[in-house]
Amino acid sequence: MSEPEKMICFINSHYDPLFYVPDGGNVVLTFSDGEKATRPCKFLDEYHTQVGHNVYHICQFAELMERNGTSYAPEKPMPLPKMCYSTLPATGELILLIQGEKGYRKCDRSAPYREQNEMTAAQKNRRMGVTRQQEAAMMGGATRGWATPAARTSSYDLRGNPIAPAKGRAHKPREAAR
Repeated sequence: MSEPEKMICFINSHYDPLFYVPDGGNVVLTFSDGEKATRPCKFLDEYHTQVGHNVYHICQFAELMERNGTSYAPEKPMPLPKMCYSTLPATGELILLIQGEKGYRKCDRSAPYREQNEMTAAQKNRRMGVTRQQEAAMMGGATRGWATPAARTSSYDLRGNPIAPAKGRAHKPREAAR
């Protein structure tokens, strides 16, 4: 029996999970001046990782990146999980989303209050290693179709907010040669 793939959890300075990178995968750093760099990552343990040649506690890395104005993201888009929890936007009811299934399944243990259900969904997803970005893409797939851009993690930022599609660049006329 093979050992499960080790995943490196990248968080923000408040310990909120942002994304996961497999052991040996890469993270893309975007510095405050817009320059980008790709760094390999090595799993050391649940709370420590090697990024490039440096070893960090996961919160130390997050704090350093925030202090320097550097953003970080996985090199490859995150795949969708088999399932995750969420809440219905209209009612706040706790629901289960299954990859490939249209719609959702109601959860028996839904609380009467939206906030409580949102906390339950976040807690259950965290235990399964599901990020907000993946949850948003699962909701998009369940409601808009699994073959649409709404079902891609790349359509959402790390907080699960939709990213506006890139607009085509306006054609600028060339200046006449002098």
